[in-house]
Amino acid sequence: MKKISCILFTTALAASLLCSCEGIKKQLPTKTWAFSDTTAHSSLSCEVELPSASDKASSAIREELMAVLDGQLGYIVSFEGTRQFEPYSGDRQDTEAYLKYYFDNALKVLERDSADDALQRESYMREDDQMAEEEIAEILAGMPGWEYEFSLAKIADTKDYVVFQSQDYVYLGGAHGGVTGAGGITFDRKSGRRVTQVIDPGCAEDIQPMLREGLTDYFAEGGLEVAADSLGDYLLTEGDLIPLPAWQPYPTPDGLVFVYQQYEIAAYAFGMPAFTVPYDKIAAYLTPEAKKILGL
Repeated sequence: MKKISCILFTTALAASLLCSCEGIKKQLPTKTWAFSDTTAHSSLSCEVELPSASDKASSAIREELMAVLDGQLGYIVSFEGTRQFEPYSGDRQDTEAYLKYYFDNALKVLERDSADDALQRESYMREDDQMAEEEIAEILAGMPGWEYEFSLAKIADTKDYVVFQSQDYVYLGGAHGGVTGAGGITFDRKSGRRVTQVIDPGCAEDIQPMLREGLTDYFAEGGLEVAADSLGDYLLTEGDLIPLPAWQPYPTPDGLVFVYQQYEIAAYAFGMPAFTVPYDKIAAYLTPEAKKILGL
């Protein structure tokens, strides 16, 4: 039975007050929409938080985030990087219609591709003369469906910057699912402009001690004591140089957060290595735009 819930509300964070040494400032007002539905062989859920105010900065942030959503759902489970359906062409101010368009079309793609995958799996089994019909039926009955969970949410909010996180969970019937998305997306709070480069892309070699310390701490938090000189034994990197993460690091009041995706530098079992580098250590390697919003 089809179930779609559309929840529209002002988040508690948006209604709360942010206390700082410079006084009290309201956080960026946002609204969240949630959709979910299932097909015979798949399920899709989306939870999207977007700025709700109409000022210039909020509108700019909202447009950028809507483009991120288009980049994720418009190409959902596209292994060749081709668009799965046309971009939304209606009134972009009608946020609910915009989001429902992407949800409905993404669900259709999942329904089509997951059904094709299920038929292909069944075909492979029936080609095996050694498998009895009862065995095939039992396997098909227990075959898990595809899952896609789309998430776009605000994770940091100050008077100078705001950060949203794009992070999706995808399972396509294999041994395990995986995480995709755009990661942390940082905006200048005053202008609404996206900070596309938070850290100097050529600084990897210079900040190796920070990356090694952060990764060592990450492994330690997971109960694995790794000596600095043996860190390479736990990584999938080529050579001794640890690369910068594909996702842009993002700012928080405590420092710059680095997040590596699954398999990016370590085995799946090690999860998504993440750590925070204090600003007094990383400041020299921030881009001018990042320094501006951080007051450095």
